[in-house]
Amino acid sequence: MDKQYDVLAAGIAAVDDLKYVTDYPPIDCKIPVHGSTRQGGGPACTATAAAGTLGGRAAYVARFGDGELARYIVSVLEQHGVDTSHMVNFPGGGPYHSTIVVDHVGHRNVFYDPALYQTVGAEDMSDALIQSAKLVLLDHITEPALTPVAEKARRLGVPVLGDLEGETESSKPLAALTDYLVVPKHWAAWATGADNPLESCAALAKTARRATVVTNGVEGCYFSTPAHTAVRHVPAFKVESFDTNGCGDTFHGAFALAVARGLTVEDAITFGSAAAALKAMAAGGKRRGWDALPTLQAVREFLGERIVEGERAALLKRLEVLG
Repeated sequence: MDKQYDVLAAGIAAVDDLKYVTDYPPIDCKIPVHGSTRQGGGPACTATAAAGTLGGRAAYVARFGDGELARYIVSVLEQHGVDTSHMVNFPGGGPYHSTIVVDHVGHRNVFYDPALYQTVGAEDMSDALIQSAKLVLLDHITEPALTPVAEKARRLGVPVLGDLEGETESSKPLAALTDYLVVPKHWAAWATGADNPLESCAALAKTARRATVVTNGVEGCYFSTPAHTAVRHVPAFKVESFDTNGCGDTFHGAFALAVARGLTVEDAITFGSAAAALKAMAAGGKRRGWDALPTLQAVREFLGERIVEGERAALLKRLEVLG
C-alpha cells in the first residue's frame, strides 16, 4: 500500500522552558539569567519535529487533553510540518514540563515534571495508521515502555526505530523489537556492561536487526549492520556549539527520515550528524530550541562544505531522495 508518512512517532513530548546563563552555578548561589525561551521538546517529539522541518512526512501520536501545555506542543509541531491529527483525546493528559538551564558553551541540565504525561498504548494506534508509515519511531526514558506498540508494528511489518535512554529492565525487550536501535553510549554500556562504545555496539548487534547505532556525542557514532558486521566509526562534524539541547533527538529524526527514504545506514548517520551539528551551531547562537532545527537545504549546504571533494557529488546525489 502507499505510505502516507515517512516517520510515525510516539513517545515523550515536553514543553521546555529554557533559561540561559553564562556559567552553570554551584549550589547555594544566585546567578542572573540572560535569556529565556519556551520550546517544544522530548525525544520522540523533537525527532518528529526535526523530520518535519527537513521536509519529511511526519506524524506524532500522544494522549493529550485540552490543557495549555498540550495546546502549545500541538501548535509548534504543526508549525514544523508534523501531522497531529491522530492525537488521542485523553482528558488531563499532556506533555512533560521541563525547565532547562543552558550555559554559554551549550551544556545543559534538564529538570522535568512528568505528571501530565500518559503513555500511548497499542490500542491508540490503529493497524491502518501504523501501516501508513514507512517507519515507526519510539523512545524510552521511564516506565512503562512502548513495547506493545513495537510488537504491533513488527506484526504489521513496519520497521521500528528505538531511541532508548532509560536504564530500566523494560527497555531491553523493547530494544529486542527494534529494526534500528539508536542509543547513547551510557545506555549501551548499561545494557552490555562494556564501557567502550565499539564493544557495546558489537554486543548489541548480536541481536538481528537492520542496524545498531551507538552515539557518543562529539566523538561521533559506532554502528553495525548485517551486511557489515564489524563495527565502524563515523566521526562527528566539528563545529562551534551554542546549544546542544535536542541535538541527539535531531539526529534521531534525521536518521529516521533518511532510512525511511531508502538511504544506507552510513549515509543516514552522516545526514543525521550534519543535522545535529547545525542544531548545535544554532545559527551562531541566534536561534534556540526548535527554531534551530535545520532545513534540508541547510543540511545539503553544510555537507557540500564539509565532505571532501571526491565524495561530495556522489553523496549529494544520493540525498536527492530526500526531496
